[in-house]
Amino acid sequence: MKILVSNDDGINASGIHALAKALQSIGEVSVVAPATQQTAKGHSLTIGGEIRVQKRFFEEGIPGFAVWGTPKDCIDLAVDALLDFTPDLIVTGINEGPNICNDCVSSGTIGGAIAGFNNGIPSIATSLDFGDTYDYEKCTPIITDIVRWFIDLPYNKEFALSVNFPNVEEFKGITIAESGGYHTFDVHYEIVREDEDSQYYVIPGGHVVINDVIEDLEHDIYAMSQGYVVITPVHYDMVHDQALEALRKDWNEHVK
Repeated sequence: MKILVSNDDGINASGIHALAKALQSIGEVSVVAPATQQTAKGHSLTIGGEIRVQKRFFEEGIPGFAVWGTPKDCIDLAVDALLDFTPDLIVTGINEGPNICNDCVSSGTIGGAIAGFNNGIPSIATSLDFGDTYDYEKCTPIITDIVRWFIDLPYNKEFALSVNFPNVEEFKGITIAESGGYHTFDVHYEIVREDEDSQYYVIPGGHVVINDVIEDLEHDIYAMSQGYVVITPVHYDMVHDQALEALRKDWNEHVK
């Protein structure tokens, strides 16, 4: 099996090295990842500009490419131009910080997996919750188990998987969960410098804000907070299905 590994934290991040080395036990691994930090770049891609690519040593037995672009750029470039084969599987991560609920919209880790899904390749995004330390190696045995299960799933091209690990000493188990709350950051922009006609802002940091949590193990925020590894099927469809019928009643009578 040929496996493509990418992320949004960048090719030098600890999480992607732990992931790629672990997946060598399953198949032939190649890494195509951003050269620089690309957190929260979502599904964006580079259009109308050059994308620099550099072949780079990654780990023993693992070829690598650093891409000055987004996670989606990495996946699309790898599949279309950089690799001389089509991967059997794409795995992104292991991300520093979770990708749950509304985070999935902006997440570059999810964006890379969705790019794989859009290319018709089974794809998995992996993330580890925030904490004082990040023990990525503890996540890898479960990731390899999930990969072995997912690659044999007959309908694994109908969605991507998002896998989130709690940052705890011992995982309680694994649960399939849907969105169950609102997870964001309390951030404020600050001016760092000014010149004659411009101001320059940064987001210096922030803390996690969690609201509207649904407290059962079938919803992601609560399940992860209780020490469970959370698996969520995701895809690109952003249509609000429940609103369709109500809106059709308001407007479809005008459609001739």
